[in-house]
Amino acid sequence: MNNIKTATVAACFSVTAKIIIHNLIESGTKVVAFGRKGDDVRAKQMEDKYPGKLTVLLGDLADETESKALTAKAVSILGSIEAHYHCTGIFTWRYWKDIEVKEVEDIFSANFMTAFVFGREIFNAMALSGGGSIMFVSARDTVRNIPAGFGPYMASKLALNGLVESMAAEGAEHNIKINAILPTIVNTQVNRDAMPDADHSTWVDPAEMAELMIELTQPTKTNLSGSLIAFNGKMH
Repeated sequence: MNNIKTATVAACFSVTAKIIIHNLIESGTKVVAFGRKGDDVRAKQMEDKYPGKLTVLLGDLADETESKALTAKAVSILGSIEAHYHCTGIFTWRYWKDIEVKEVEDIFSANFMTAFVFGREIFNAMALSGGGSIMFVSARDTVRNIPAGFGPYMASKLALNGLVESMAAEGAEHNIKINAILPTIVNTQVNRDAMPDADHSTWVDPAEMAELMIELTQPTKTNLSGSLIAFNGKMH
């Protein structure tokens, strides 16, 4: 049962985020979603799909000024933010020995800085309204041995894990719960195209992942905070 009245969702055009948005709205939640600048056409299409129930705002979630403005706009629309789902991130497979420095910066911007910069604004808004729940998306192999080629990506997600655990500690006094789900590879068309020879049957179903993220952010999960929750497609 969904008891969340208002929610925000970052990276709203990603597969998992779109499922989260649909499930929340279908169960009565009013949603503000965030996408990148320039995505006006898809933003209007998404709003038109859920008239009166969804607002899509566009901006740079790694930029402090824009993040403050976007959060303030979301609060003005929703009244308060009860739950936030941070689906922003990029994946890359590179060796440390030859990856460009700029690419590492881009990975950390998408996977860590958006979580810190924008996540902090959501945190502060929740603190003012008496609490809430934030769910981030990390990666399962951050809690295992990281194989060659996954280093830069996993390093950004390890930084995210540290943010989740320490921000959760700060959030306790404000009734803010902060957790992260740690999936293996998510079964999307983008990932299938990138890894056509992989065994897709072991990958995470984005619909199951979205369902779990919503379940773990319910107000009834009163003591769940600071958790890094591994999520496998199959037990392996």
